[in-house]
Amino acid sequence: MIFIFIILTGYFSLLLWNLPQGEYLKIQMGKKEIGSFSLNQNITKIIEGPVGKSEIIIKSGKVRISKSPCTKKYCIHQGWINQLNQTIICVPNQISISIIGAQSDYDSLNY
Repeated sequence: MIFIFIILTGYFSLLLWNLPQGEYLKIQMGKKEIGSFSLNQNITKIIEGPVGKSEIIIKSGKVRISKSPCTKKYCIHQGWINQLNQTIICVPNQISISIIGAQSDYDSLNY
């Protein structure tokens, strides 16, 4: 029984964590959409939020928040994301970055 449980746990873990790579990212501040950008570019975006400026880096098919005015810096520690439906949120600055595909699936994100 234990052996079967371990095998099933490993199988489902690989199945659920193997998400397809996204093609675009969507940046939102609060309920307002800042824009959608392709992951196939190398740019740096500065977003002015309620607390201050956040720096977002898009590079080689992945994205991250590199600078943020928040105190805990959880958004920076999230690191690079590139897979479909992954999200980085900076709650104090009300900025969210979501990886999306060519067709948007139904998904909700609330503060």
